[in-house]
Amino acid sequence: IVLIINLGALEFIKITARQPKLVSLLKTLIMKRRRVKLGLAGLVVAGILTYCRGIILKMSDNPYFPIADNPHNALLKTAIDELEAADLAAAGGGKALKVTLRVKKANVYNVMRPYRDFVNEKGNGNEEILLTTGFALADLPGSKTDLGVPSNVRTKTLVTPGEVEVYCKRAAGATGYQIRHRPLSTDPLVVNEWKTEDPLGPLRQKVSGLQSAMYHEFQMRAIGAGTPSPWSGSVNGLAA
Repeated sequence: IVLIINLGALEFIKITARQPKLVSLLKTLIMKRRRVKLGLAGLVVAGILTYCRGIILKMSDNPYFPIADNPHNALLKTAIDELEAADLAAAGGGKALKVTLRVKKANVYNVMRPYRDFVNEKGNGNEEILLTTGFALADLPGSKTDLGVPSNVRTKTLVTPGEVEVYCKRAAGATGYQIRHRPLSTDPLVVNEWKTEDPLGPLRQKVSGLQSAMYHEFQMRAIGAGTPSPWSGSVNGLAA
């Protein structure tokens, strides 16, 4: 039996079943390559506009993704402009206008999916490159022997100004969880630094002191015996 694994930048490597340890190692390395996700879950129209415009700006002059080879940026800009216009029109009411808004929102998703796939293909699992795109990082799976990476990270806007609740599913082997966050910038020249919350907390935590009326990017990691897990994929949350 021959297992053929595509390592992206590397050529195809053929491994026979007589080398199970090497097969297992390569599977683990491939599984842990970073990817981006849509990052639209839980966002209202205003959040979608902010998030997507951040992608458009960061990808408009990105040396890793030459604009001449990237038709997706122009398509996303058109989709976002149409969504914004439909949102403004629907604010005045009218069933037909609200239906149009839903159609334009769905179109953004339809444009973002191939864009995400394009970024993942060109980024080839390189986290440093993927972070230049404006897309949110997807969850990084762990192996059965690792401390589990928090998954299904979610946010909830709280009533108190500057507060967001962040929570996730329970990770295998975790005794606590840590959160880091940063303002979601739409300026490609601005790279906001992560702020890591301390002390550690439970599955569901409240983050305070955030800039009000602004979306922030959140990640969680599991803490247990030994080394903490990798950071989870990103999720956006709006501070009240």
